[in-house]
Amino acid sequence: MKKNKKSNLILVVLICLSILYLINSTLITNQILRYTKLFIEKLFPASFLFFTLSTLLIEYNAVEKLSNLLHKNGSCFYVVIMSLISGFPSGSKYTKDLLEKNLITEKDANYLISFTHFPNPLFILGSVSVLFPSKRYATTILISLILANLIIAFIKRPKEKDNPLVFIENTPSFPKILPKAIFSSIKTILLIYGTSIFFYLIITIINQYIKLPLIEYILINGIFDLTNGVFLTSLISNPIIRSLIIIFFFALGGISVHMQTKSIIADTKINYKNFLIGRIYQIILASILFLCIINW
Repeated sequence: MKKNKKSNLILVVLICLSILYLINSTLITNQILRYTKLFIEKLFPASFLFFTLSTLLIEYNAVEKLSNLLHKNGSCFYVVIMSLISGFPSGSKYTKDLLEKNLITEKDANYLISFTHFPNPLFILGSVSVLFPSKRYATTILISLILANLIIAFIKRPKEKDNPLVFIENTPSFPKILPKAIFSSIKTILLIYGTSIFFYLIITIINQYIKLPLIEYILINGIFDLTNGVFLTSLISNPIIRSLIIIFFFALGGISVHMQTKSIIADTKINYKNFLIGRIYQIILASILFLCIINW
């Protein structure tokens, strides 16, 4: 019964959105074109590069060789480094890839999904830093978010186990692997683009018809569209409050990132609840760390 009510509610919302999109067709078309241009110029190049490289690295036994070099399972180290470089939701993609290759267990995957949610460092140190009078704020935000995840990793770490050296299998030829890597990358990028623009259009309609107080306006925009919410914090004069709201947006990830993560892990035994709990912990820890570091 509860499931039917939820389905009916979603149906009503979708019908209302369809009507509102038709009424505001010019606005919606312009916003789609604007967002697509932004996506292609800012997100697509880095995402395509690192998603493709990640698949190639996994296919060419990078994780197995790293494990042999460290004499322990190197999958955790690999996912953390690649997620740090790529930004979210790459952590869930890399975790799923390793699980499907049987390089990690379901327990490992559920552990990794809780703390490999990292924002793109170039975005924070570049675009976000211009919102502050000093780059110290952006740097502290980035450090706080990274440290918060590492603390979560330490708290939730599984018991140590002896990890035998991993046997390295023969790999297919590069011409065979490359199309697979490109297809996997494009598939994930289309998922990110589709979910992001879906929720971006919803907040566009909300802004068109509902006038909210400043803080509520910024929060609701950031929850639906993280990037838009981050830049709207420029309307807040206090840099500390601005920083804490930005940390909230990055640590939470926004609705679209959560939908992307749920879609990526949908066909696996990875539990979305572990990702959600990790985000709550990260919000709290990163906020505390930021206040401690910025006032030090």
